Amino acid sequence: MMHPIDLLILLLRGLVIIIVIDVVFSWIRMAGGRVPRYNPVVRFIERISNAVVDPFRQLQNRLLRSMGVGFMPLDFSPLFAIIAIQFIIHLLNQLR
Repeated sequence: MMHPIDLLILLLRGLVIIIVIDVVFSWIRMAGGRVPRYNPVVRFIERISNAVVDPFRQLQNRLLRSMGVGFMPLDFSPLFAIIAIQFIIHLLNQLR
């Protein structure tokens, strides 16, 4: 039987993969490709990814506004989310 910490680490690693897939989908859309938004798998990936990345996106926007930068063409919030998840995974590995 799998230890609960190992299961949580596995779920967090899956979450990182979902975020990366969503980023790749956005790159495909920006390059003019088509990623069908009506596809249930694509919708699932976008919902899960947005639920994790949106708080980091809001924090990024607040920090940029406080620095006087109104718009930034690159969105680093997925990177921040992945770094935070990797930090949590590292902490959980220390608990084992």
